[in-house]
Amino acid sequence: MSLDWRPPTLETERLILRPVTEDDATGVFLYASNPNLTRFTLFETHQTIEESFWFVKTYAHSRYASNEPDPLGIVIKSDPVGLIVGALGAHWVSQPNGTMEMGYSIGEPFWGRGYIPEAARALIDYLFANYAVERLQARVFVGNDSSDRVLKKLGFTKEGVLRSVVFRRGAWLDLSMWSLLRFEWQLRATSTV
Repeated sequence: MSLDWRPPTLETERLILRPVTEDDATGVFLYASNPNLTRFTLFETHQTIEESFWFVKTYAHSRYASNEPDPLGIVIKSDPVGLIVGALGAHWVSQPNGTMEMGYSIGEPFWGRGYIPEAARALIDYLFANYAVERLQARVFVGNDSSDRVLKKLGFTKEGVLRSVVFRRGAWLDLSMWSLLRFEWQLRATSTV
């Protein structure tokens, strides 16, 4: 663990992906308090701004202290306020085995605009270029067809379904497991040059 490590700021054509700060609690609350979004997330719907403040202060700082780019706030470049409208990131599942897990969410007003695939491509490139990642995985609640389409577009392979793996809101839920391996990323990177 490096005490001087700072999460990256990544830019795409339309987005800035940057470390979250305590000033981002309002932006987080705006998207994370929407049950339409959280029905497919591993985190619960934020009921208060304090929950969003905990996320940007405690959760984010613990990941950053472990040198993990999780979360990075998603900011739309054309927004003069610079409010984060979502977040994505990746953390180690098994560092000795080179396995990281990626997750993402974006506010409902921004669905269907291609922001998540755009942001995720930048994060994926950063991860494989800067970490000893052999396998990048993502878990998706069965029924979240939009997220399945995103991962397929990013070149991930659906490996199967983990049945009754999460107990949430009074029910056992299934998760699809997706992965992208280093050699697959390298093939994609060289084919787009």
